[in-house]
Amino acid sequence: MVPSLPLDVLVHILYQLPPSRDLDGDIVVKTIVHCSSANALFHEAAAIPSLWQQHYQIRYLHANQSSEDQRKAETGGNWRLMYAARRTIDRKALKHLDSIVMKRSGRYDHANALTKFLFDVWDALEIETGMVDPSGYLQILELGEIPSLWATRGYWASALLASIGQMYAVGLWSSLRLGSNSIPFVQAFSSTSCFFGKHPDEVYSLLTRLNSRCKDYLFRLNIPLSMTESNYDLRKLCILICEFMSTEGYGPIAAHNFHDVPTLFPHSYLTSHKRTIPLSLAHIFVSIAQSLGVVASPVDFPVRVLVHISVPDPEADDFFVDVLGLQNILSLRDDIPAILARQGIQADRMIHYISPCGADSMLVRNGRNILSSLNIPDTPLSLIRPSALLAFTIFLVLTPPTGGGRLVYRFMTQADPLDCATFICGALIPSLDGASKVQDDLRQECQKTLNEEAKHAGEIRLRSSEEKTVEHFVGMLFEHRKYSYTALVTGWDVTSESWMREMRVSDLPRGQNQPFYHVVCMDSSSRYVAEDNIKPLLTSSNELLTEMCQSIRILPKFFTGVLAKTTMRSADVGIIPVQERRARFVLSPELREAYPEDEAWGDAWLVG
Repeated sequence: MVPSLPLDVLVHILYQLPPSRDLDGDIVVKTIVHCSSANALFHEAAAIPSLWQQHYQIRYLHANQSSEDQRKAETGGNWRLMYAARRTIDRKALKHLDSIVMKRSGRYDHANALTKFLFDVWDALEIETGMVDPSGYLQILELGEIPSLWATRGYWASALLASIGQMYAVGLWSSLRLGSNSIPFVQAFSSTSCFFGKHPDEVYSLLTRLNSRCKDYLFRLNIPLSMTESNYDLRKLCILICEFMSTEGYGPIAAHNFHDVPTLFPHSYLTSHKRTIPLSLAHIFVSIAQSLGVVASPVDFPVRVLVHISVPDPEADDFFVDVLGLQNILSLRDDIPAILARQGIQADRMIHYISPCGADSMLVRNGRNILSSLNIPDTPLSLIRPSALLAFTIFLVLTPPTGGGRLVYRFMTQADPLDCATFICGALIPSLDGASKVQDDLRQECQKTLNEEAKHAGEIRLRSSEEKTVEHFVGMLFEHRKYSYTALVTGWDVTSESWMREMRVSDLPRGQNQPFYHVVCMDSSSRYVAEDNIKPLLTSSNELLTEMCQSIRILPKFFTGVLAKTTMRSADVGIIPVQERRARFVLSPELREAYPEDEAWGDAWLVG
């Protein structure tokens, strides 16, 4: 029996339930809902709108602004009703996510439907990614324990966040393509991080905090920040901004690291890669300067990256800032013409290089930087694909496409079915209005990719029905007999004629008469290996398993965890038995459906 307590006491009790953005938050909200059904007094207490404000503001950090405005209007700003409306959207999104995780067939239709909600589902997906243990993407379990699907859900939630970010960025840049000057340089440039699953607010927050620290720095130096003050000195202010950036750790990257890919993206160079390239430093400088009321803009200057500073005094010349230079301030009359002349640029062409330019020019410039950096050896594979997609998207959206064939081909070599179903068809193709040939090429290539995916989604491989005996199984760790690298089986085929010819399979002991395995390596690369070259790992250390789980970020797409079994193997008489710790990776729902007999085969191998 529920005790009868005064309303204000019940309200006070419910207010003590702490809001949270994780599973604990869901439990708290469910508790409030359950309380509301206990009796009329509890129902009245749980219905108080202000009670829900803290829960709403903790859980929902992002939204489509137009949708949020509409929700506020429809609910009269009632926090409880707004929370209910957002949870309804969450449930729809998570139902799509469940379908994406559980079944390959129809997966990308669900992805298309989910990403159309855009930022209204960002929080629900972000919470899903936070449920995964950050110390290792997959759980390492002893035989008999059952792994959860959290890692696989987290993988797909992260991929969908990147798709939503890509759609936002393309929508923003398409305005630039149409000649709009309404998209500021800092905002447009910051959105490149969206291709890495970063919400625009994340970079905005980093810049805002940096801008605030610079203002505090200048206050401590008693530097006037208002041009109405008599001792306001714009040139000195710009020099001090450069000095502040240096105190924060920002500066030029060493020449031998100039093509380090992370230095090209705001979420990296604002945090972990502060020694970076000039264009990235110019982005930071412009953000700080504009926050202080300075009219600062990038210019499309050759070789160097300069920032144009507009001087409010009509009698004084504008000037330029070289964030990297020993001489930070460059004069319009003396320094700039001399520099341009050394580049072979005549006086009648100089106006283009000294005028403030739009964000589109700087984005294209960064696109070229990206492609140059991707040609450098040892670039992490995890960065290559999103970086290449970003660069090619910039070129498709912001450069006048003519034929587009070569560019479309290079772009599509980096795109996967998720890209095709979401940001390419949903945002990129519509943004290319007026470039019908490129649009048609992209549609055709996307349809080919999705058709091929639909074909493979329906394939089921039964080891018992194959004429060739498939010795190994999906989820098995092995060492390559010839090249000695460690890898993991993600699939198998009984034949692959074109690959066999290319890789001289006929030279192997069994030649073409053997199965072939899809594998993923420690560096995240995918390969195709003949059975003769596979040597199963009979012992797998925790260190090896942890390294694989942390290094190969695509693993949760294929596997939900790792099962390990320690056994003692008998040896010759008088010799101590040998301890073995075998491990196999647990198949995700899609691989379990495609290879329905492999887990039983793996279990039998695991126990020996």
